[in-house]
Amino acid sequence: MYSNIMRKIALAAGCIGLISGLIFLTPYVVQAEGAANPADYSTMRETIVAIKLPDIPQPDWLKQQLAAEAAAQAAAHKAASTVTVTYDVMTKGAVYASLSEFKLQANQTLNDPRGWSRMNVKFVEVASGGRFTLVLAEASQLPTFSSGCSSDYSCRAGRYVVINQDRWMGATSSWNSAGGSLRDYRHMVVNHETGHWLGHGHQDCKGAGQPAPVMQQQSIDLQGCKFNPWPLSSELMSSQLGI
Repeated sequence: MYSNIMRKIALAAGCIGLISGLIFLTPYVVQAEGAANPADYSTMRETIVAIKLPDIPQPDWLKQQLAAEAAAQAAAHKAASTVTVTYDVMTKGAVYASLSEFKLQANQTLNDPRGWSRMNVKFVEVASGGRFTLVLAEASQLPTFSSGCSSDYSCRAGRYVVINQDRWMGATSSWNSAGGSLRDYRHMVVNHETGHWLGHGHQDCKGAGQPAPVMQQQSIDLQGCKFNPWPLSSELMSSQLGI
């Protein structure tokens, strides 16, 4: 009985081998006999390749891992392309305004996503030796930085970005009469004077009712524009940084 079973198994194995061999050899045999066009088999192969296996859903842990890796790569790329600009802070004359508040709000302005940071620039305050010096100055001290500086307004002179204490504490009549807030004025004056350091000159209003360029002298006259504390897209460039 055992030998009969073995014979049956051997016979079945032989049949399977024969069938496999025929399947493997059929294209070549048929082509040799000229019974079919080889292009038919090309079509068959394309059809077989087109068959898709069912999608296997990714487990949540794998999705989370892939998302974390993608976020890390994006952050690394952004960090590699970010330009870091250091600055130090000083005061000049009799300053009664809070220096800690000045430092905090100025840094918030410089790194606000609505401001110059849109050029992929990060501003970092350092104790000394920054690329520029941000100054909170008594109004009467402004002309000591340059003959072009007035005690009425803020200015930039060389490496010094000088904010007039009177303007920091009370803005200007032009700004206030247009309904601008003091915090927005502080955003504007820091962005404006830093904009000079970045390489910008003054601009004029482009049309009544439009947002004013941040490099417009909004402290003096809005010229029919709406007050605007932030650089326009057209202003996002810097000869100082080569951007």
